[in-house]
Amino acid sequence: MPRLTRKLSPPYDFGWTLRDIASADVVQTALGDGRREILINHAPLPGITTEMLEWWFQNFDGIARYRGREVPAYHLWHPRDHIKVTFARGRDGRVAPGQRIMIQEVFGRDPRFEADIRSVIHRWDRRGVGFHHDVFGHRVIELDHVFADTPAGADYRTRMRVGAGHGPLKGLINGRVVEQRFNPALVAAWIRHNIEEVGCFANFLPEVFAAQAIVRPRR
Repeated sequence: MPRLTRKLSPPYDFGWTLRDIASADVVQTALGDGRREILINHAPLPGITTEMLEWWFQNFDGIARYRGREVPAYHLWHPRDHIKVTFARGRDGRVAPGQRIMIQEVFGRDPRFEADIRSVIHRWDRRGVGFHHDVFGHRVIELDHVFADTPAGADYRTRMRVGAGHGPLKGLINGRVVEQRFNPALVAAWIRHNIEEVGCFANFLPEVFAAQAIVRPRR
């Protein structure tokens, strides 16, 4: 069994169902510079505000108290696929651009779709979060989550760009990263995973935010 798949916890049952992929609008585009772009426009998140999302992304590496249970907050975000997230904080205790984040997850709990990513944060505020991963000085993965308040709940959009847009190793990197690693099956699994995890916010975040019920890990 692949390394990360062995680390998966048994799926949590919090009493809710995951959103269907049909709930979001997805557009995939081949960009003119050789990169691929995936845009996901999620259905509104009822009861969710940008204040809640900002707080969540400052704390989701901690332990959450939820309905009488203590669970890793990251597992609330996706009760089946998530393993672990860690990130650095500044002296003020906050996450900010320039700091590093490590994410481990297995899309659909399928050993073919393990993700063990170490990235650099380039945005982390009330309007969105984003990070990127570089290979030999080339930015090859860029992921951004952007959100806004609306009467129907938070408007939440995800954008991933994969591949190098310029640089001397652009052709080599795009051939390996875009054509091999990010094959259609992996992309489809990631899209489903992202729609499911974003949809989970409406099920738990209002309650956890109201109680400020996450304890940050000690470093």
